[in-house]
Amino acid sequence: MVQSSSTGVVVHGRQRSGPARWSPEGQRLIRRARERLLSGPGDPGAASEELVRPEIAASWRRSLLSGVDPGRMPTGPADPDRSGTPRLLRAAEPVLDRLVAQLAGTSTAVVLADAQAWILWRGAGRAALFAGLDAISASPGCCLGEERVGTNGLGTVVEERRPTLIVGGEHYQDAMQDFTCVGVPILDPLSRRLEGVLDLTCASRDTNEILLPLLTEAVREIEVRLREQATVHERALFEEFVARSRRRRSVAVASLNEEFLFTNSAAAQLFEPADHALLWDWARGAVASGREITGRLTLTRDVVVDARCAPVDAGGPWPAGVVVTMVPADGRAAGGGSGSTWAQLQRRTRRLAELGGPLLLHGEPGVGKTRLARWLHERAGGGPWTVVDCRAGRPADLAQVLADPKATVVLRRAEELDGDGALTALVGAAEARVVLTATRPDGLPGGLLDEARGALAVPPLRDRAADLPGLVDELLGELAPADGPRPRCTAQALTALRAHPWPGNVRELRRVLAGAMVSAMHFDIGVRHLPEGYRAGPRTRPLARLESTERDAIVAALDKAGGNKDRAAIDLGISRATIYRKIRRFGIA
Repeated sequence: MVQSSSTGVVVHGRQRSGPARWSPEGQRLIRRARERLLSGPGDPGAASEELVRPEIAASWRRSLLSGVDPGRMPTGPADPDRSGTPRLLRAAEPVLDRLVAQLAGTSTAVVLADAQAWILWRGAGRAALFAGLDAISASPGCCLGEERVGTNGLGTVVEERRPTLIVGGEHYQDAMQDFTCVGVPILDPLSRRLEGVLDLTCASRDTNEILLPLLTEAVREIEVRLREQATVHERALFEEFVARSRRRRSVAVASLNEEFLFTNSAAAQLFEPADHALLWDWARGAVASGREITGRLTLTRDVVVDARCAPVDAGGPWPAGVVVTMVPADGRAAGGGSGSTWAQLQRRTRRLAELGGPLLLHGEPGVGKTRLARWLHERAGGGPWTVVDCRAGRPADLAQVLADPKATVVLRRAEELDGDGALTALVGAAEARVVLTATRPDGLPGGLLDEARGALAVPPLRDRAADLPGLVDELLGELAPADGPRPRCTAQALTALRAHPWPGNVRELRRVLAGAMVSAMHFDIGVRHLPEGYRAGPRTRPLARLESTERDAIVAALDKAGGNKDRAAIDLGISRATIYRKIRRFGIA
């Protein structure tokens, strides 16, 4: 949301100092920044006291690279016969009519465009506004793609895939700078594809804080209507896909018929567009017979998968389609490249648990030891789940909790427990499934270590890059609201995440994804939504073992010092300048 204030402007909840960007002074600084970009190399935000937002600066650069002439009148391509998809128009029509009625008497226009920024419909509170819109080609049948007319409230939203407010001088072309445009993407509620863009346009002098929330609410209503218009078959396919994906997050899952294809991140790592037709051709047997089938398939990338296909019932004479689960035929987890460490850990954990007695999982903080224990618990059929943080001392009811044969009890930070014989006997005699977690196995009290029938080291995330796509999908599923859509990471964002060393392991990844979801406003996560320190591409070379050890020592010192770099430098016996230089060099966030 954008709100005016006496001292500045709040953009997505962050306060910027200085004049509001729709004030005369703010607009003057923004125009100067644009001129600075056009006149030669440099950062357009350097002269604007941070009024030029990163997404606007990025749009200006894209416009410049596309060869858009800022001094010419906007003249995008025109196709008067372009009508758009009937489904979008049906869903939007009553919402557009109500929006125009709400804006009656104001100098505000409503514009609906498709997913390529072709204008399908427009209306206005005052008809006199149409002449000004015609002058900038903002009329039905015209395209305002960013590559054609530069930064604007339709084309830039198509590029950014998120709500965008463009005020006056933030437009790339001079002729558009008397307007303010607010654009919000319209997403298909099932597939999350971009269906179109809804835009409000007014004179820049009339900019106010209600435009974005008003438009966002209208788009939500259109998306609800799109979902209601979905066929019974579409809904059945999507609901079965969601149910299977949540139950089997580490497995590649696809739900499809001849027209639609839904995939989770693990399946997307295996698929090419051509695999939709291949998979559907194979799956027809399940549709025809109404029974589950299995088989081995070779996908377009020469990936061989063992697939299990079941028809999806839609309550009619014919199935809605099929749901397919796939595992690479060599036993690797989907998206695992040379092999999924997490899948191997799960198999080894299961085998050790079958031996009976307490199980010890050890590794760096945040690597997923408790997550692995939770997987073991769910695989065993559930029951009471208890996590005891041993740093807080031994709970008074520990004996009672350990006596339940259906329970799983995780003793986190087990190295913090005292080593008296009574505790050792209590854990050794437990009826519950006991999992001990620790940073190092040699940190456990001797008797307690002896009780553990099996020990398993959980590697740090930086050594498990193949696990990242599936793990990201699982974490986003946990973070997404139960009644809302689950965002996805773009391929570019996943590449950036895989390049990060993850000193904080899975815990750090979860924190980054939670922040990215907020930045993306629960739409799909791109590189621009990641925190600044996580946007870099792959390293030019991997760290040598000595460098990796040095980096780990710095991370440990920072963790011990609570993030205080000066105290960490003293503990390591290096200067303040040295620790800052190494933090930058190793990409420590």
